[in-house]
Amino acid sequence: MKKPWTLADILDFEFFLSSDQELIDSDGEGHPVERDRAIYLQIRELCGQDDSSVDRACLLRQWLSRRRDQFLHDTGGVTVLPGGLFRELTRICGWFIFIFALFVGWGSAFSFLSYSGTTPVNVSFFFLFFVCSQLFLLLILLISFLARRLIGGESLPILYTLLRKGILYLAGKIGRLPAAMDSHRWLAGLSGRLRRRHRSYALLFVLPFFLLIQLGGIGFNLGVLAATLLKVVGTDIAFGWQSTLQLSSETVYRLVETIARPWSWLLPAGIGFPDPAQIKGSQMVLKDGIYHLATGDLVSWWPFLCLSVAVYGLLPRICLLVAGWLTSRSLLRRLDFTTADQSRLLHRMLTPRLSTESSLEQPPVYEEEADEPARNQIALEAGGRVLALIPDELFDDCDREELAGLVRARLGLEVERCLRVDQGGDEEQQVFLEIGQENLTGADSLFLLQEAWQPPIEEFFFFLRRLRELVGEKVLLSIAFIGKPDAGTIFTTTGDQDYRIWSKKIDTLGDPYLQCIRLVEL
Repeated sequence: MKKPWTLADILDFEFFLSSDQELIDSDGEGHPVERDRAIYLQIRELCGQDDSSVDRACLLRQWLSRRRDQFLHDTGGVTVLPGGLFRELTRICGWFIFIFALFVGWGSAFSFLSYSGTTPVNVSFFFLFFVCSQLFLLLILLISFLARRLIGGESLPILYTLLRKGILYLAGKIGRLPAAMDSHRWLAGLSGRLRRRHRSYALLFVLPFFLLIQLGGIGFNLGVLAATLLKVVGTDIAFGWQSTLQLSSETVYRLVETIARPWSWLLPAGIGFPDPAQIKGSQMVLKDGIYHLATGDLVSWWPFLCLSVAVYGLLPRICLLVAGWLTSRSLLRRLDFTTADQSRLLHRMLTPRLSTESSLEQPPVYEEEADEPARNQIALEAGGRVLALIPDELFDDCDREELAGLVRARLGLEVERCLRVDQGGDEEQQVFLEIGQENLTGADSLFLLQEAWQPPIEEFFFFLRRLRELVGEKVLLSIAFIGKPDAGTIFTTTGDQDYRIWSKKIDTLGDPYLQCIRLVEL
């Protein structure tokens, strides 16, 4: 049985991907190509080849396991990875929030139920403070969720945002991340990276904070129930109701009966909530005092109040906690691992490397056995059509065979068609029509050639946004950068500064299925 992914796994996975991308961008020592290919040769027998999505998840899970082992070996096991830190902090924060809310609920109810013997506890105020207020918060949560879905906003409720920042602050203070990194800078970068990956991870990294809030709600309601029951059992406490609106006892009974409907089938009037006579007998009239009221009527309200807190306060929080946990598990199972950086990693793993033991008499050979099925790479890569979009000024000078070879080497993809693109020109709409007629799916890819020495202008990014709207959010879009053309070819190397400027600008789009690469390696 394959081990399922967890949120901690995703965090560690993003950590290693980010670290590798820095090496690739800088083209410094420790380039991950050879390492990732070696890992694949070690783990390829552990993952079946029947289902491409399962293969992806399995290969990446095994890759993560090897990278963790290597990391712990290199650091001597004293450094905590972000996933472990996240798991530890959420557990600590969960217990802290639960216990804190428990005491808040206990203290609030205990002080509210203080009874001097002359004025009964007002049932209306108790219900308003400890039941209606929670229903109001749940209503706000529902409205914010629906508004977020309808409007498409990505902002989180303020409470979740504050909680997230608090956990990041604690993580920076713990200081058990790799010594080579600035904890605050890296954690802030990870938070931004995950927000930019919202299309692929959806609510995965919102749900932990949602679950923490529900734990707080459960603790608060348990505190209210515990304090109420202790007051009822340990003291002589009276409950009553009054209203300036001159409500009749029959009207109050109908309202109470409606509220008690969830449990009235099991605990009828007189047991689970006051009957009409008890409601009439517990009505307080300011000029008459309470000495004429019967004790049985005054104590008949506490089951109704406790059950109201349990049904309308505690039960919804438990349901939301379970629903959030199940949703998190479902989202983790549905991850398809087809984003741009994940596809690049798979390409590094699946691309055969030339043997270094060849001689002058014998040509270089690939390191794996000759009978390794070629279908493995087809099953694990995108495997669909690849359309190359070439700017109008480069189209005539672009050697198709040379372009196809570079794309094959850098991305492991075969170019099917080349389309001329005139960004902002009269022919742009025609290009969009041609692309739209292709009916691209998530298995297809678009490849856009771009000169990195030219500055990133808004017109280009407007073109990208329109392109993304046209093809859908899961079509892989690769922007391949080249340098200034020379007399022999347009495929020249890209300068470091130019590439960094473009990369940072493209990262701001927050598109996990958009990648930028150097088409020609340094």
